Amino acid sequence: MGNVIRCSVRFLQLHNFTELGWKNLLSYIFTLLSILFQVCATVLTLLETSTKVGLLGEKLEIYTDNGLNRIQWKKFGSSSRRPLTWYKTSFDAPEGSDPVVLNLGSMGKGQAWVNGQGIGRYWMSFHTPKARPSQTRYHIPRSFLKRTGNLLVLLEEEMGYPTGITVNTVSITKVCHYVSESHASAAQISCPQNQKISQILFASFGTPLGDCKSYTIGNCHSPNSRAIIEKACLGREDCNINLSKHIFGGDPCPGITKSLLVDARCSRH
Repeated sequence: MGNVIRCSVRFLQLHNFTELGWKNLLSYIFTLLSILFQVCATVLTLLETSTKVGLLGEKLEIYTDNGLNRIQWKKFGSSSRRPLTWYKTSFDAPEGSDPVVLNLGSMGKGQAWVNGQGIGRYWMSFHTPKARPSQTRYHIPRSFLKRTGNLLVLLEEEMGYPTGITVNTVSITKVCHYVSESHASAAQISCPQNQKISQILFASFGTPLGDCKSYTIGNCHSPNSRAIIEKACLGREDCNINLSKHIFGGDPCPGITKSLLVDARCSRH
């Protein structure tokens, strides 16, 4: 709660003053106001020097290996769940090369660090119109991780359940690209490391309907779309497709801005 300082002066209605008397009164009032403002400024300065922004844990950097032992940690129990609480644990890096994510779906609102590196702020208690969090998994770059003994520290502002946190890997088997010729001249299809494009599930150059989650061919469609994409991309880790009518054997709908939607499957070598 903020500190509020109210500085006020009450003026009294006086009568029968001579011109000299009014001048003396005004001089007296201005002197009082000057003194009053100086007092207020002094009090504000004292408050600014005694009030510090931020949390002690942030100042001590207790989310790092060096700052971890600057405070005394307590063993987690059922009574440990309360707002504005710091939690720490350790975990080993998952095997393999797949992307690593931190699943914070059991938490409320706060911030997470891995080996001193900020993973980001989370807010699970704030739901979308579909009554669910907008994001539950947070990417941990493998460059942040050691093979064993990785430090995870969280500042939970509400009353989340830290025992429900998991470290997972994500296996990407599909890639989708949707681009309009009004925004780019080419589309790039790329699989994750050590994977290649093994199948073209959908391809349409024209006016495809929908998005990467749900799509269908629109009123304008080049019948060569799939064959062109398969020839350029199958068996490769990535490929570039120019959004040109010449690539697709002609303009399927002259005068209309066209797009390319490609949905591909990736497989390991």
